[in-house]
Amino acid sequence: MQGEDIIPVIVDKEEIRQQAIFIEERYHDIQRLESTIVELHDMFVDFTELISTQGKMIDNIQQYVLNSADHTEKAVRARLIRREHRINKWNILETRFGATVTTLQQEIPSIQSMRRIRLLKIMERFNGDVEQVRKFLQVFEERHHEHDENSNVSRREKREELKSKYATQLAELSTAGINVNCPCVLRQLEKNQGDVIKVMERMSRHKAKKEKFEELNAKYANQITQLETDGIIIKNKKLLLRLLEKTDGQFDVVKQLLNERKEYRDKHRNEAQDTTIQETDETGLTLRKRCKLSDDDINNLKQLRLAGVHGNPMRILSIFHECNESIEMTTVRIQEERKRRHQSRDDEQKFENTDITINNRDDWPHDIEQVYLDGNNMMFVVDSLRRLCLNRARKKTERALGEIVCAWNEQMHIPYVELIFDSTHQLDQIGTIKISSAQPKYRTTDDMLVEIARQPENREKNQRTIIVTSDRGLAALLQREGCLIVKSYSWFAHCVMTLTPDLINYEGLTDTMPTTKIRHNLDELVRRIVNIDI
Repeated sequence: MQGEDIIPVIVDKEEIRQQAIFIEERYHDIQRLESTIVELHDMFVDFTELISTQGKMIDNIQQYVLNSADHTEKAVRARLIRREHRINKWNILETRFGATVTTLQQEIPSIQSMRRIRLLKIMERFNGDVEQVRKFLQVFEERHHEHDENSNVSRREKREELKSKYATQLAELSTAGINVNCPCVLRQLEKNQGDVIKVMERMSRHKAKKEKFEELNAKYANQITQLETDGIIIKNKKLLLRLLEKTDGQFDVVKQLLNERKEYRDKHRNEAQDTTIQETDETGLTLRKRCKLSDDDINNLKQLRLAGVHGNPMRILSIFHECNESIEMTTVRIQEERKRRHQSRDDEQKFENTDITINNRDDWPHDIEQVYLDGNNMMFVVDSLRRLCLNRARKKTERALGEIVCAWNEQMHIPYVELIFDSTHQLDQIGTIKISSAQPKYRTTDDMLVEIARQPENREKNQRTIIVTSDRGLAALLQREGCLIVKSYSWFAHCVMTLTPDLINYEGLTDTMPTTKIRHNLDELVRRIVNIDI
């Protein structure tokens, strides 16, 4: 350009590159500084919240320590009271029997290792009779020596013996996923004579209970922590979880129940401590009669044992004296009583094996004309009805049972159904169901049912008559008359099958077992059928 001077610019490329690198590094430093500032701000906020939380926790801990100190003081006071009571009793026994016990310890060296308070209590038990105490100590020493001789088999050897005995069952249980190293598995196999099904069922129930406990523990963790913070001493955690589950986790209600339980236990414990133990002449006479047998009685018992008579010594001696102290007559009478017991047991076993089993709705016989229900027996089968009856609401329970029977017969269409109670004033017919009272004509429902079965006009009908009861003695009498028996629980289960089949639950015992356990929700059945608050 004309009139203007051109100034040459010398550009150093290396210098420009270094400046660019410097600027880029400074930019990264600024970014790191900004992120550090943000982190410090977040840390400051967290620290502020932590200080606030720690302050609340410190207050809670101080309250817990104060409550614990109060409880510790009460526990120490109660322990000192119990200790003082023991010392007073020891002093009384020492005053009464101290010299005699010292003499016995010098005469019998083997009892010197026994605690002195134990010897004093033995003297008190026999009311100071030295000869009886000598005999007792001699028998005790013989038994102790015999036990030492027969205790050579250790627990480990016994365990190995059981392992070899039930090797097949242990392998089957291990395949089913059960920990066979648990000592209780061997105990259960020995108890159930190697029945794997029973052991699996028991272990599955134990596992279910354990899982339920863990579930409740996690569910009510906050309430448990709050109770501990408030100074509630939790000794039985299962009881606490049951109360929380029963009250749907209501903290205040559970706290009140625990305090009431503690007050009740403390009250009775204090009453027991305040009661002084004074042995009267009558009490001493009773103890002597209980602990002392004459030499003639002991010899008679030995002869009766040799003759094959076994059982309660006092009862055997009573029968022996009633039979004019004749061993032959006593033996005959004992055998007759044993036969009668066996006959009664056989009748009960016969009832167990011949009652009608109802596993499905169609298992109910189709040619039934009459059904009699033992109302007093059936009121205690379902938990909700039992609680209602025990809470002094017997009329409501009778009415609820009548409505369930009526709803059941509306589906079954049985010509004659009668519900009988021992004593009731609610004699109104509910639908097709007749409600009856055994009193005043009969003493109990059992007497009325037996009388009905023995009436001449019912002889032919008994084979088409069902009695619903769980009373074994009554069932045996009615079966002799030709009646059919259905247990009370089986009848309620049939109600579930007929009225509410959705309440049937099929539970598998374990994942590897094809068998299932059928459960019927009887409480829900009652809630659906009965229109009262249960």
